[in-house]
Amino acid sequence: MAASFDRAVARLISTCPHVIAVHDLVTKWRIELTGGYLLDLWFNESLSQYSYALVKENTRVLGWDNAPHHPGFDNFPHHLHRADGSIEPSPLSGNPDDDLKQVQQVIEALLAAQI
Repeated sequence: MAASFDRAVARLISTCPHVIAVHDLVTKWRIELTGGYLLDLWFNESLSQYSYALVKENTRVLGWDNAPHHPGFDNFPHHLHRADGSIEPSPLSGNPDDDLKQVQQVIEALLAAQI
């Protein structure tokens, strides 16, 4: 995996208070979080593609990616999938250093609200 992505993941792991365990699955990182959540992080530098998903009980709660299948959105191709099936533009840019900070903020706010 790309060095900048790995550094961004390492920073998330070291600063997020909800991290329980971390698994390097070669093609992606899987991070176990409090409350039974999993965070799957995948980034392909050569394709400039990413997929970050917050999952609970085999259901995607939130998913950010830049697959080019929603061309009408602002900030195309970056978008966010919600658990209810809705899809909306995402503020992510494809830069893992910036993007994972934003993902972490959203996840920490969501988990803090459930405590």
